[in-house]
Amino acid sequence: MPPDKDIAIIIILAVIILFVAVLLLVGLAVKLNEFSRERDYIEREIQRTTGAEQRHWKREKRRLWLTLLPFYRR
Repeated sequence: MPPDKDIAIIIILAVIILFVAVLLLVGLAVKLNEFSRERDYIEREIQRTTGAEQRHWKREKRRLWLTLLPFYRR
């Protein structure tokens, strides 16, 4: 291949990789924002409740943390 085609291929691959990286970062930001909101809600419920209901919310908090693991289904 002529050198100018090699440079074009490298530039195209770099753009594709950059695009995929940006998509992954946006997806991660959305997931972390959703996680943070849910965690804050559960924390408020834990503070608001007592007894069996508080134990329920603490279990929900543990389940929420497990959702950060890949392939974990709720």
